[in-house]
This record gives sequence, structure tokens and C-alpha cells, in this order.
Amino acid sequence: MRSRTSAPSSTGDQSAWCRGMRDGNPPERRAATVFRLLTQGQFALFFTFNGLSLIGSWMQRIASAWLIWEWTGSAFWVGVLAACDLLPVVLTGPFAGVAADRWDRLWQNRIAQIASAILALINAVLLMAGMLGLFGLLTLIALQGTLIAMVQPARLAMVPQLVAREDMPTAVALASVNVNLARLIGPAVAGAMILRFPIEWIFIANFVVTALFVVALGRIRLAPRAESAGQGGIWQQMAEGFSYVARMPTVRLIMLFMLVGGMMVRAIQELTPALAAQTFAVSATGLAVLSSATAAGAVISGLTMARTGARRLFLGVIGFWTVGAISALVLAWTRHPLVASLAAAVLGFSVSRSLISTQTFVQLETPDELRGRALSTHGLIARASPALGALIIGYLADRFGLAVGVTAASITMLVFAAILFPYARSVADRTL
Repeated sequence: MRSRTSAPSSTGDQSAWCRGMRDGNPPERRAATVFRLLTQGQFALFFTFNGLSLIGSWMQRIASAWLIWEWTGSAFWVGVLAACDLLPVVLTGPFAGVAADRWDRLWQNRIAQIASAILALINAVLLMAGMLGLFGLLTLIALQGTLIAMVQPARLAMVPQLVAREDMPTAVALASVNVNLARLIGPAVAGAMILRFPIEWIFIANFVVTALFVVALGRIRLAPRAESAGQGGIWQQMAEGFSYVARMPTVRLIMLFMLVGGMMVRAIQELTPALAAQTFAVSATGLAVLSSATAAGAVISGLTMARTGARRLFLGVIGFWTVGAISALVLAWTRHPLVASLAAAVLGFSVSRSLISTQTFVQLETPDELRGRALSTHGLIARASPALGALIIGYLADRFGLAVGVTAASITMLVFAAILFPYARSVADRTL
């Protein structure tokens, strides 16, 4: 029996549900729904403490990028850091998706957060002792990335179990807002701490907030969910997840755009330390300003995400990746701090809206018994594509200059979108 939080059982029902979103509640009722979700029940508890943990993670991420830039002065090595953080999902993501469908999602989150807290503490202790170097930091970041990759499908698939089905689109958007609020607050706090305190205190702060999230997870109870419909072992169930994504033309195409957009547009955000150094007189301040501007745009994107039909949701992804590529071009070539900040905000808005729309579309189009595996494919692309892109753009930046690397990536995105948009529109006309 399907749980009350699961998606509709057929693709046709799912698409009808998405189309029905535009006929939903008026703005004041949607605001009431948001207020209720954020102040009552299990979702409110998850939202609050997951948000604190995400802020700590972003503080640590910015601190790590700053250390790499201080040690090497190389955009390539900043790209390597991003790859160490993001690429482990390629190896662990598919297994994590099966785990999210087969086993307790809450316990997976608890174990991963405990391990993350321990890694943050190790980082801090080694820095205090003067024993952490470039390759040691990269190793610890790779371990952290592996943990995130292992738990991401379970974390995303857990959200529908915390709310009623009719609240799922709002909950998905709020979960994305939570991530982007952390991107706004975390870099700003990290930048301020870098200027005033030893950098190891950032890792200690991450340890504390992650430990608080572990305590909160102990109080959360999930609604019952449907058992996985897959038969056989892990490999067969992994194949079922990939097969579902491959045979659904809209899901397949929207993930293809996320792959190219992640490599060519989102990856540029991973090079923020290098962009800040070329635009701002004080690069630590510039890092905080650009990171916060990017996150502010992303937060606005999540807060203004309206209910819409499946067709507009699907085609809108292409438009926002295009806007992101244009804003990245401006960011690469300007030397004016205000213009750079505005371009970073537009970039953050566009990338965030593309990612929110993609995740919402996949959540709504996928039945609960396959959701973990579909989201693991989503997570694999979402995390691996910017890591690969950061390596490529970072290499081009070191060889030919940062502006040239970013320009090449942005133009690639624009050409790709122009070529595939007519086909995407025809697919939407046939299926949505």
C-alpha cells in the first residue's frame, strides 16, 4: 500500500498532478502553508537543524578553499578541491540510491552526520597542531564528499516522508531555500572569521552544529513509506533506477541539461576565490562578498518559486541555465566590485532555480519505491558535473587566464541550449 506522502502511481497521474499545481492555493494560503511547515511538526525540526549543519558545512568549504588558495595561488588546485569534495558521488551515488530505497533513511542520515562531525574535529585538531598540509586537506575533503554522496539520496527522499503529499512541492522548495540560506550565511560568517580568528575555529564551529543536527535527528520520526518494488540484489535494483530515468524522456532530458549546466555554469561558482582575487583589493573580503551575493540570489530564487505546470517547469530549466551562462560571462570580465556582485547574484538565482525545478520535477514524476534511486542519479549528476567542470575551467584558467576559461564554458552552455531547445519543446508538447 502506497503511503500518503508518495507520488502518484502512474506517469500520467504524476503529470496531471504537476499540471494541477498552477490551479493551487492563492498566495496567502501558500504563505500559510510555508509558515505551518516551518513552525510545526517533523519538517520544522529537520529544516532548522539541517540548516545549521549546512551553514557549518559551507563555512568549512569556504575555509578549505581559502586555505588551498593561500597555499597554492592556483585556480587549478581550487578546482581539485572541488573535485575531491564532489566526485566521490560517482562511485558511491548509485549504491546510496539503492540504500535509500531499501533501508532506513533516518538512520543513514544519523550515521553520516556523526562521521561528518568527527571529520570536522580531525581537521581542526590537525590545523591547530600544524600537521595539515595540501594533500592531507584534500584527503579529508574527499572523505567528507564521500559521506555526503552516501547520504544525499536518503536525505532528499526523506523530505516527502515529513509532509503530506499536497505539501511536497512546497517542502522541496523550502529544502532548497535551506541549502541556499546556508550558502548565504556560511560564506559570510566564514569570511568574517577568516579575518578575525584562526581558521581552525571554523572547523570547530562546523563540528558543533553538526553534532546538534545529530541530536535533532534522534527526535525525528518518519511517516511509513512504500516498500521498494525492486526484486533481486543491489546491482539489479541499481539497474532499475537507471532504467527508469533512461526511459522517461522528460526526466532524461532535464538531467542532461543539469549535466551540461553543472559543468559549464555551476562549476564557475567553485572558482569564487579566484574570481574574488581578480576583482577585489582584499580577496578575503571579496570571497565573502561574492559567495554571499551568489547565495542571496539563490535564496531569492527559492522564496519566489511559484507553483507551475510541468511544461513550464521543464522548459524553464533551459532558460535559467542560459541566463546563468550570460551572468557568468559578465562576472568573468568585469573588474567593478558592484557589477561583479550583481552578476554573482544573478548567477546564483539562475543556477538555484534550475536545480530546484529539476529536483521538484524528478520528485513529482517518480514513484516512492524508485525515488531514492532516481534521486541518486540526480545527485550523481548534481555533484559530479560541477567538479568535472571546475577541473576543466581551472586548467584553462591557469593556461589562458580565468576570463578565457569562464568564457569558453559559458559559450558552450549557450550553444548547447540553442541546439537542444527545439527538441526539448517538442518532447514537452508530446508528454506534458
